Amino acid sequence: MKIVFYGAGNMASAIFIGMIENRVVAPSDIYLTSKSMQEKIMFFKENLGVNVSYDDQALLKDADYVILASKPQSFPSVAGRIRPYLEPETKVVSVMAGTQIKTIRRELKTENPIARIMPNTNAMVQHSVNGISYSRNFTDRDELIELMESFGTTVTVEEDEMHNITAATGSGSAFLYYIYEMYAESLMELGFDEEEAMFLTRNLVIGAGKMVEDSELSFSDLRKNITSKHGTTEAGLDALDGDGLKRILVKTLNAAANRSEELSKDDE
Repeated sequence: MKIVFYGAGNMASAIFIGMIENRVVAPSDIYLTSKSMQEKIMFFKENLGVNVSYDDQALLKDADYVILASKPQSFPSVAGRIRPYLEPETKVVSVMAGTQIKTIRRELKTENPIARIMPNTNAMVQHSVNGISYSRNFTDRDELIELMESFGTTVTVEEDEMHNITAATGSGSAFLYYIYEMYAESLMELGFDEEEAMFLTRNLVIGAGKMVEDSELSFSDLRKNITSKHGTTEAGLDALDGDGLKRILVKTLNAAANRSEELSKDDE
């Protein structure tokens, strides 16, 4: 198998590192090119054994997959490099947020099979939640899903649902990190120093994550198991509910989904 990555940022590297570490593909199957990250891709070549090239014709010859992992605003330039050498059987996979399949097809001037995926940075630890949608002519979808599940779990959606996936999982980790950050700062307001607050928050998050992973209970049941009537946890939860946490989170997710939709309209 030959998989060519145009772009080698955090998301792209998380993906190919996951593929390699889980032995879904060999390092020799991975080809990297990025004119803006030459030092970084040479690091991956030296440490992982992947291939590096700036010869687009050679890169795209007999390629099974081309992964578009450049910034969306750089895509027209990248498409100009790819367009002359893209072979009809090569599958095109985009991780560019907000860039629609029809836009990719238009820029590449191709009828190649195209898929959009929306991973998140948890791919770095093989725990991404990946959304995926396909063009109608994309066959052998199971193969792509197997590749993606080397760095996480996958949900298939219609393309118009990708905005919600982008908000829920693509951006979701950042929202949770922000909540953890605010929790740590609140512990400092309570009287803990910064080191103590970070230590306590980090380990609370790790422990809660393990409970979610290992338990078949719902979030609600896990919460109720800690909550005694008229106790300290109930008092804190009442304050959370009174400040409208759910309303804030709904607003947050809607803002992200709406921005994703705006970005997709910008490239029409």
